[in-house]
Amino acid sequence: MKPAKARRASITTLLLIACSPASGEPPAHYLERAGVALMEALGDPQQLENVLAIYDEGLELHPDDAELRYGRAQLLTSLGQYEEAKQDLDELHEGGLHKEGMLLRCMVHERLAGAAEDALACYAGAEAAFATASEASGQPDANHILAAHLAESPEADALLLEWPDSENSMLKEILEMEREELIRQFLP
Repeated sequence: MKPAKARRASITTLLLIACSPASGEPPAHYLERAGVALMEALGDPQQLENVLAIYDEGLELHPDDAELRYGRAQLLTSLGQYEEAKQDLDELHEGGLHKEGMLLRCMVHERLAGAAEDALACYAGAEAAFATASEASGQPDANHILAAHLAESPEADALLLEWPDSENSMLKEILEMEREELIRQFLP
């Protein structure tokens, strides 16, 4: 009887160890926790700091997880912590950043350093990534138009005409803003 009891205790111990946070949860666990906490935060700065702690915890265990790092970069941006967001976005850029991340990275760089030739080149890279996606879908999305506009691409006006809701006054208003005002609209 003692061996069966000992075996059950060993199995119970293994299950407890496997389920404990010390063993580490997969990245999806932290993404889900952060997503729920973000919805509950409703913009409250203290609660947003708690969401940041969840991302930090996840990245401590999974430092190479691109989704966790991008989620943290987005949150840091919304908290106005642009230098920290820039670090995450630059690290992601080295490993291959998706088109939305590329656009955010360009905007953060411009927010910190102002409009410069390297900012235009950054936006041109994002525009090219969006162009590939637009070719597949047959139409540009708002981020593609914004990237083209910020890259000062001659394609920007043509893309706006292709936009399914080209009469969208909000998008037109955004594109009519002065460059600095536009960046500050997205990154106060």
